[in-house]
Amino acid sequence: MEILNLKDDSLSNSADSSGLKFSKKTKRILNPLQVTDLRAAVKDTSRVNVFLGGKFAFSLTLAQVTDLGIKIGNIYTEAELEKIKSASNFGKLYQRALEYALSRPHSEKEMRDYLKRKKIKREIEQKRYDDFISRLDTDSEYREKVKELRKNTREKNKKLRERDFTEDNRFEYTGHFSTGLPKKPGAPFSDVDIENIISKLIENRFIDDRNFARFFVENRNRAKGTSEKKLKLELKNKGISDEIISEVFESDEFGEKIRDDNTEIIKIIEKKRRRGYDNQKLTQYLLRQGFPYDLIREKLDD
Repeated sequence: MEILNLKDDSLSNSADSSGLKFSKKTKRILNPLQVTDLRAAVKDTSRVNVFLGGKFAFSLTLAQVTDLGIKIGNIYTEAELEKIKSASNFGKLYQRALEYALSRPHSEKEMRDYLKRKKIKREIEQKRYDDFISRLDTDSEYREKVKELRKNTREKNKKLRERDFTEDNRFEYTGHFSTGLPKKPGAPFSDVDIENIISKLIENRFIDDRNFARFFVENRNRAKGTSEKKLKLELKNKGISDEIISEVFESDEFGEKIRDDNTEIIKIIEKKRRRGYDNQKLTQYLLRQGFPYDLIREKLDD
């Protein structure tokens, strides 16, 4: 069988009954396991679309293309392609996790919770999509309605693209109309994938519980004040270990702490005084915020 190393756009491709693609001019079969093209992705130019046998198969990051040695003309086995597709899915998931990690400092637990929420959401979307496809296959009336809806949506979007926004800007920021039909979700992933993602983020120092704890203590309610006890509880809820929490609240070489209850309580008292709080109401509020009773009495009596 003669295999094409395709880069000839003049060939008009079609498929025979076996599903193999071939050129109408040459009738030479295109190997569905051969890389026939590599193109920059349209929506994310940091990714590369990989085509097998003239058909889009999956996308990879530029680093993955280099590391895996993906080149036009390469021929792979089914098992090798499954491993490459798995790497593709991992790369997409890692990219989403990286974006979340860079939005602000996060603890390891926050990242794990984020990925677990994403996993559950994807499973729900997959179930909805499977039900949608099943109904399309079994309900001809529903299939016709969907066909008509898609047609009408395409026509609306065509008119929208032709609209002069200098005359009418009502749809300037919506971009397009949607059918609202279920879309095929991303590939499912497991708890093992989640742990591998987190390990890679930690290895590359995008997640560091010590740095997160220090950032959190330095910035949490800085202007309005908060107690050490409350900060410690919040850090605990974010999965920070007792060792790191104690380390963050230790005094520095000058004997000073990042946050000190004596300073924090004054911020709150001054703010609540302006709002008309009396001593009894202030005492109850400050106790709920985690300040020691003796410190509250001392500051209120000053």
